[in-house]
Amino acid sequence: MKHAEITSSWYTPLLLSIVMPLLVVLAIYPFKNWFTTTDIVMLQLLWVAWVAVRSNRRVAALTTLVSVACTDWFFVLPYFTFHIENIEYLVTFAVMLIVGLVISQLAGELNSKVRDGQLHASNSRKLYELAKNLNSLDTLEEQKQYVAKCVSEHLAIACQWQQTAEAGDEFMFLSDKHQSWGGFVFAAPLSQAQKAFANTAISLLYQVHEKTLLRQQSAAIAVQAELERAKNALLRSLSHDLRTPLTTIMGASSMLADDNITLSDVVVKEQAHNIYEQSKILNQHFDKVMELSRVNKMGENLCWQKINVSALLSEAKARRHQQIAELAVSTQIASDAYCQGDATLLEIALANMLENAWRYGDGKVVIEFTETANEQAVYYQLLLSNQLPSQYQGGNDQGVGLGSSICDVVAKFHQGKFSLTIDDQTQTAFASLSWVKKND
Repeated sequence: MKHAEITSSWYTPLLLSIVMPLLVVLAIYPFKNWFTTTDIVMLQLLWVAWVAVRSNRRVAALTTLVSVACTDWFFVLPYFTFHIENIEYLVTFAVMLIVGLVISQLAGELNSKVRDGQLHASNSRKLYELAKNLNSLDTLEEQKQYVAKCVSEHLAIACQWQQTAEAGDEFMFLSDKHQSWGGFVFAAPLSQAQKAFANTAISLLYQVHEKTLLRQQSAAIAVQAELERAKNALLRSLSHDLRTPLTTIMGASSMLADDNITLSDVVVKEQAHNIYEQSKILNQHFDKVMELSRVNKMGENLCWQKINVSALLSEAKARRHQQIAELAVSTQIASDAYCQGDATLLEIALANMLENAWRYGDGKVVIEFTETANEQAVYYQLLLSNQLPSQYQGGNDQGVGLGSSICDVVAKFHQGKFSLTIDDQTQTAFASLSWVKKND
């Protein structure tokens, strides 16, 4: 709806205020003997009232004057002159003129209020749609373009975003306090009503922009908190996994280095073997740290692709062929099952899940793959289950290696989750890697 007042063409007021009163008079003139002057005045006032309702107050006032003049010319003695012999006609014409002007004024005010009401309703509806749709846009650039489009369509005046104001432009800043942010420039000067609408629309954009910034800050704080949590979990895992081999190495080496203790060749060989085995464990832990670092680096450039799940499992087993050579793997995966994700990262995560199943399980593992989808996204899950050995004793200080931390990082890069749970009654461990691929 345009906000500029729509003015009629020049011939429309001419037709309503001059031609039509003459036609009304000419239509009544053959029957003038049937009517009194008062009746004719009432008939003329009917047309004045109609014009006042359908047009504006100026046209209605002009119609009143023409109607008074026509009544005097055609129906008051002496005919076809503006001379009035009977003074009572002056009163009649004065009352007709006053009533006509009052009707014009009241009808004009009514029309103005109706137009204002329609204008406010149109503005409110447009601003509601603007606010609703702005919240669905993620970036400030998209929000600015959408506001410029809506304002241009609503005001019928071209509007676009501009970083700085130039002399002579009709310009509105996004924020008067932060004029360096830029604002909107209009192709033509705006009326007061148009400025009010544009100011409100820009205020909505500013509020949504502030809300977006707060949401981004909140998300950054949440990410930082998650990083701190992951770092603390990593440190706890490192502390537990490194403590045992370091303690063994220190104990064995201190025994060998103590001159006051006499050791047989068998004991010396046994302690040297312990030092070697624990050193290998330490080396594996450092390999895990390097793998975790590599996973973090790769996750910065995540590459989504279609992956055959059976092929993914084969590649993961190949990565740990030495460690899990004797692991019995049974699967419940269809040969034509596919998923989407970063093949290398998912392969690393699955390899670590298999390694943990071999290291802490009874040598057998069952792998299940599930896929569910809706209009918004596709959900994938890899579930590994295995029995724990009979001598397993869980505890708060029981470590599961850095493999679980690597799986957790891979899951988060895929907007997913990694979990490891143990059923104490059945002594079964469940490792679940789930992730999400949103539909574009």
